[in-house]
Amino acid sequence: MRLHKKSEPFLFLLLPMVVYIAVVSIPIIFSVYYSFMDWNGISDMTFVGFRNYAKMFQDENLWICMINNLKYTVINVVYQVGIGLLMAILVERISKGNNLIRVLFFTPVIVSSMAMSQTFKKLLGINPDGVMNALLEAVGLGDHKVAFLASMEITLYVVAIVEAYKFSGLYLVVFHSAFTSVDTEVLEAARIDGANGFQVYTRIKLPLIKGIIISSVILVINGTLKAFEVPFILTNGGPGYTSELAATYMYKMSFNNMDYGYGSALSILIVFECVVIIGIIMKLTQRAEKGGKK
Repeated sequence: MRLHKKSEPFLFLLLPMVVYIAVVSIPIIFSVYYSFMDWNGISDMTFVGFRNYAKMFQDENLWICMINNLKYTVINVVYQVGIGLLMAILVERISKGNNLIRVLFFTPVIVSSMAMSQTFKKLLGINPDGVMNALLEAVGLGDHKVAFLASMEITLYVVAIVEAYKFSGLYLVVFHSAFTSVDTEVLEAARIDGANGFQVYTRIKLPLIKGIIISSVILVINGTLKAFEVPFILTNGGPGYTSELAATYMYKMSFNNMDYGYGSALSILIVFECVVIIGIIMKLTQRAEKGGKK
């Protein structure tokens, strides 16, 4: 018996929905449940109500991590989207070898975070000297060595740039594909009207791919608000809490301190933070679009 046409889309959505429920919805429900408990993972759970959530307001280290996360997110949005957009423009204007350039810039995206982070630890280390500080020593500038991954002032920014470097190639490919999809007739008409290269991008191409740029910003924000691998491998949140992010702090509370109730509450906070910030961005974007149509 043939399926009714109206039911076919739901059939195709069935498997993705099952996977989504299994790996996203159910873990979130369990996290909400555990967040109301005092549990070390071994002994019996004890219901404590909202005590884990109240504890957040008294946890000074958590607020340091949240501020670090916001800085980390801003750096990554500017770098990943900005550099990705700039490189897409440059690659589009290169007539020969642009495919090779795209492959080279996309390579960090497919390299595992562990491998890339370990590579940067060898490049930027101070004790023992990494490649960068060894080069400074070799050219007689040993007194100017930089503790890239152990400085209270710059470590957070270095880790953020490493994460941004890994994913900026993804947005190069996204924006380059978006540029190539712009109607050539529109571009030709603009050039006939006397538009130069700068005006073609600022008046035509960038406005036409505005939706893709906004989507990319949302993806970067969503990814960096829950960033874990790169900061954890590079610095483990140090020195002190200077490069500690919400996700790494949640991991330590759960698995190092064996406080699964508080760790689960922190995970709910991260989800809530992502939903609220992205919701605000989407609301502001919709308002701007409505205002532009008036």
